[in-house]
Amino acid sequence: MTKREKRLRKLSQNIKNVSFDELRTVLEDSGFSLDHITGSHHVFRADVHDEVVTLVIPFARPVKPAYVRAALNAIEKVRQSRASDPELSDEEQPNDD
Repeated sequence: MTKREKRLRKLSQNIKNVSFDELRTVLEDSGFSLDHITGSHHVFRADVHDEVVTLVIPFARPVKPAYVRAALNAIEKVRQSRASDPELSDEEQPNDD
């Protein structure tokens, strides 16, 4: 199991006590990038096929469980889309750190 998988598992097992930095790391591990910040709202974005998955997370300590659930759902959507794409090479997938 890679560090990325461990971080994702830890996040999904305890959604009530997640720091913003933990959530950001898991999102970036999963192919999201920080698009922009407006006030306290951080907008993450992932491009999958011709679709753009956008996720807005307001900065909070800890992050509210509803936003963690939304992030986990978006991560799953991106993972399923990438798994079903035969043209996605290993070079385009995020590295295992």
